[in-house]
Amino acid sequence: MFMLSILVGLLALIAIGVPIAIALGAISVYLIWHYDYALSPIIQQAVNGLDSFPLLAIPLFILVGEVMSHGGIASRLVRLASALVGFVAGGLGQIAVLTSMFFGGISGSAVADASAIGSMLIDPMKRHNYSAGAATAIIVAASVVGIIVPPSIPMILFGVVTGTSISSLFLAGIVPGIMITVGLMLTTWLTSRASGKAQSFSLSELWHAFYSAFPALLLPIIIVGGILSGVFTPTESSAIALIYAVVVSVFLYRSLTVKKLFELCMNTGKLTGLVLLLLAFANVLAWLLTANMVPQQIVAVLTSLTEDKLAMLGIITLFLLVVGFFMDLTPAMVILAPLMTPVVVKLGIDPVYFGVLMSFILGIGLITPPVGTVLYVGCGVGNVSMERLSRSLIPYYITLLVLLALFIIFPGLILWYK
Repeated sequence: MFMLSILVGLLALIAIGVPIAIALGAISVYLIWHYDYALSPIIQQAVNGLDSFPLLAIPLFILVGEVMSHGGIASRLVRLASALVGFVAGGLGQIAVLTSMFFGGISGSAVADASAIGSMLIDPMKRHNYSAGAATAIIVAASVVGIIVPPSIPMILFGVVTGTSISSLFLAGIVPGIMITVGLMLTTWLTSRASGKAQSFSLSELWHAFYSAFPALLLPIIIVGGILSGVFTPTESSAIALIYAVVVSVFLYRSLTVKKLFELCMNTGKLTGLVLLLLAFANVLAWLLTANMVPQQIVAVLTSLTEDKLAMLGIITLFLLVVGFFMDLTPAMVILAPLMTPVVVKLGIDPVYFGVLMSFILGIGLITPPVGTVLYVGCGVGNVSMERLSRSLIPYYITLLVLLALFIIFPGLILWYK
């Protein structure tokens, strides 16, 4: 009854247009009043939810993505990707997918990935015989890579709300990220062969593109290498990445002014405020759920259905895919990860494996209607209707679901480092 009250109230508030963060806060206040709890824990638990050192990585990585987009780093990564795969059939589509992997390896955000790369590549793709729907579909689908390859903002959130090692989550995302990239490139090749090549292969251009992008390529190496070697934590890596990106953009590439950097900081502050408000109220609700033994009840109900790991993962996967249709990744991760993780851990499933899997499943939700955030970004950047874009995404949905099935059947693809 307690959980039902929460779900009904939350869905009702969201349905009438209340922002999810405010809806979580309102539900928490109502439940505290209704069940006669003291009001003082609201502030205490909200502050506790934000009192986490790893959370500092989120605004820093968001700002890194902004600096990349406006500081010349992203354009150089596009040029390098063009030199590497631009000669393949459907060349510009291949460039988009490969650039997404490069970009995601620095920003950790699917939205930043889609908006930055889409603004640079969709118009040229249209001039190379791609329809608006096909060009935008490639950009939107490829953005999923950005939240799987390290660093990953969803994985940081998962680590914070479940107490899972963020370094292990980043490490586990490397092989799946590469597999998703290869799968999307293959799909792009199959669907875009009629679009021809973006350019002919040139060793000279490859060398010049690599030389120009080399400082930018050092950024993911610094982030991942530093974390894996133990030189710094994921949070410290975000600060180092930001300093490096600013230095490269301002002093080496000379593409970013101090005034523009201030504007990017303001934009980052607005985005971060939304995420942190959501986390604060979600922690209050999580405290209420825990106090009323709701996680334990969910574990009992789900484990009573089946104790088979594969069957349980199938049930949870279907549930999360449906959730992704109607809820953005961040609130879904913050609300559901603490509830789902005890279920899988009780069955002996590694929480690191589940964290990567959950990030991928909810990432698919970002590009599915009716509430896919990246889908809306793509519609705006590509100037295409959601219906047309969704139709063009069908081959990519199939590819992502096939990869999801492989990750479920063969968990070693994610836990490759163990």
